[in-house]
Amino acid sequence: MNFTGKEDIEKPIDEVFAAITDHETFEKQVMRRGHEISRTDTLEAPGAGMAWKMRFPIRGQMRDLTARVSAYEPPEHVVLDITIGGLDTVVMIDLIALSKMRTRMNLDIELKPRTITSRVLVQSLRLRRSSLTQQLRRRMGDFAKQVEARPSATA
Repeated sequence: MNFTGKEDIEKPIDEVFAAITDHETFEKQVMRRGHEISRTDTLEAPGAGMAWKMRFPIRGQMRDLTARVSAYEPPEHVVLDITIGGLDTVVMIDLIALSKMRTRMNLDIELKPRTITSRVLVQSLRLRRSSLTQQLRRRMGDFAKQVEARPSATA
């Protein structure tokens, strides 16, 4: 099952790439929500191989999530492999420079169930596909506004 979205952002491609790969900010957001997160790789610089473990409640039960950056090609492409229980997820983010000050962000999320339980979950998500797609687009729009509100690196 796939979810896709695209959003145009009024910032140069380098600044958008810096925002989507600002892992420290994302880690802080997770901790602010009261979830556990820890970095599991030993890389000095951002790149393929970066990895995290998270622990958080879903429907009253604690779940473990592992995430790993499998592709990192600045300033255009990032792929994140996520596993939570029996569900593998691949998140692909592609950036396209439309002009010097405008970037298109394409997001593709592919869900791959490995167990019966995760297949049932994905089937229930199919029933809510349109509302989940709208929610994804709304969050992408919010992210775009946050990136556009950041001070420009050239300013």
